[in-house]
Amino acid sequence: MTSAVGTAAIETARQWLDAHGQIGTQLADTIWRLAEPGLCEFRSAEALCAELAQAGFDIQRGAAGMPTAFVARYGSGAPQIGLMAEYDATPGDSQLPEPRRAPIGPLVPGFTDLHNGIGAASVTAGLAIAEAMRGNGIAGSIVIFGTPAEKLCLAKPFMARDGYFDGLDAVVAWHPRPYTTAEWDTGPGCYQAEIHEFHGQGTYGASPWAGVSALDAMTLMNVIVQFQREHIPPWHVASVNELFTQGGQHPTSLPNFAQAWYVHRAKTLAGIGYVHDMLERAGKAAAAALGASHAARVVAATRPWLPNHAMAQAAYRALELAGPPQVPAEMLDFARTVLSELGRPVEEQPFDTALTPPDAGVTSEFAGGADDVTEFCWHAPTARIYVAYGLARERRLPNWARGAFAGTPAAHATVATAARAVAYMTLDLLTDDDLRRDVRREFEERIAEVGRIEPLLPADAQPPVDPDQAPPYVREYLLATSRSTSASA
Repeated sequence: MTSAVGTAAIETARQWLDAHGQIGTQLADTIWRLAEPGLCEFRSAEALCAELAQAGFDIQRGAAGMPTAFVARYGSGAPQIGLMAEYDATPGDSQLPEPRRAPIGPLVPGFTDLHNGIGAASVTAGLAIAEAMRGNGIAGSIVIFGTPAEKLCLAKPFMARDGYFDGLDAVVAWHPRPYTTAEWDTGPGCYQAEIHEFHGQGTYGASPWAGVSALDAMTLMNVIVQFQREHIPPWHVASVNELFTQGGQHPTSLPNFAQAWYVHRAKTLAGIGYVHDMLERAGKAAAAALGASHAARVVAATRPWLPNHAMAQAAYRALELAGPPQVPAEMLDFARTVLSELGRPVEEQPFDTALTPPDAGVTSEFAGGADDVTEFCWHAPTARIYVAYGLARERRLPNWARGAFAGTPAAHATVATAARAVAYMTLDLLTDDDLRRDVRREFEERIAEVGRIEPLLPADAQPPVDPDQAPPYVREYLLATSRSTSASA
């Protein structure tokens, strides 16, 4: 039960959000316009940091070796509650706020699941919490973690490994979904990203027998992987994606270097281990067959979700106080047009306007995906709040149909609800000693039951932020920035 101080603090936050909630929607729109892909979110991160700094937060930029990661702290001492900000766009997924497929450009980044609003809502919640702490004499601290490149599940594993999540009493995270509830049991699965590289011997293409094509070796590895897929045991619930990121510099010569990223997801760490070993065998076999050399390194690795029912119940109470998103009436025709464009039944009410109890089982319908939010829950009791965004009951949509809502008033409604729910729950945790004891007790019991899993990244792993290691879009961005700086010097 919320204490008297907690009740007063939540009322202070409510009044502040009533008066200043537009900060969140303005930040969401700013980040939508910037549409910076993961590890390149320089201006997006700075927009969030500027609001926090103005409100008295201490800002540490460049956390865990990532220029666009930050840690913002308000207050001091215990209890210490963590919040989460994400702000990365996905390359190639641009979409104008129109109810039909309307990309801005084939290579332009965009937002399929409202990442432009996740950091915006958490930062707005942080501002409201700080106001309530000042106005009601609340001790403790809140820490907002700016975590870039969530689509690559990169930042949180490095921040966890480097100790940024140590000492937290609880974490309140949120994410858009087609419904409004809190995570109960399923949660995101495990994820690993690996870079596989081949070195050969470059030579003139007219006499290929004089060299070794690194591209051929990488291609052969991928052929092997296609045959391996059908042998992955179904109980691992695993999937594998790949992207060739470097395959040579000029078509008249055999490339002496090639690189591919492999991303795999699985229900458990055993499944991740199975696919990792499978990829290693494929890479080594392909290199041996063609006389190339092969090397691999892990650049992202996440642990499974650790449930906490006491946190989920507290999150749902906060959602009851916040209420479901209030989507403006003018968005109804917009959503119906999207359904029509998709060839799906056009519903009278295309949005979810209700709250769904966490134990209703609805979150299991999304099981099988991955998200590095799971890194928090091995360091502190963690809640994952879901707030309705986009079309209700439409579970699998093309990316344009999800992205169409990201720059509209429908997105603003989601951001506003999320900011309230995150603020209310955080204030409850700051002021209710019994709640913190309950969530900590469950956390420790679950750790004792399954065994503690330490961060999985190798000690020598580095974030892929330099041109040699980075994904293609990051490399192009960094090289373009370097050329621009050199030209202006």
